Amino acid sequence: MKYVYNGLDEALRCERPVDLPISLDLNRTDNVVVWLSAIRVYSFGMMFAIDARYEDPALSLSLGTYDGRPTFTHFSAPLLLGLGFADGSSVTTAQRTRGSLLELRTAESRSGSVRGEYLLAPIPPAGPIDVATAWPQLGMDEKVVTLDGEGIASASDRVTQLWEPTHQPKPGLTTEQVTHQPQYQRGGWFGIRLD
Repeated sequence: MKYVYNGLDEALRCERPVDLPISLDLNRTDNVVVWLSAIRVYSFGMMFAIDARYEDPALSLSLGTYDGRPTFTHFSAPLLLGLGFADGSSVTTAQRTRGSLLELRTAESRSGSVRGEYLLAPIPPAGPIDVATAWPQLGMDEKVVTLDGEGIASASDRVTQLWEPTHQPKPGLTTEQVTHQPQYQRGGWFGIRLD
């Protein structure tokens, strides 16, 4: 770990990640397509996006709950996702693993589609990463594809720390700082359009 932080929120706030141009088809049926993209590498782990599309726009898709454990809804059961590493260890959204974290952080769903952002910590060991997916309730059998993980470990060495973490109490905000009105420079680009 290149930098030391007091919690995940501080770590995400204090770093500019390295973006990797990766897009990987994970699984598909006649009705469903799932792929991985948008890998962002931090010093402590990585975030990546999973996208899924379903042919019928009437079905709402679910990737899981925000704590990563699958839950079943009246729309669709969640996608099962797992990662296997070169050292033989693995992590999955269906079960917590000691020492590793694979967590669905955000998800946005529209008619027949869903996009979720996952956090994996720590950085996986160098080598290939097996990505396993299954969505049995949608007729998608288990499939494992391999992600070239060599660039991930080296990218973590190129992460930029934006500023030193602060371990002081948060200062109180003044009433001038707390507003629901947009703040912009008068006479500037926004000022010309919003005044």
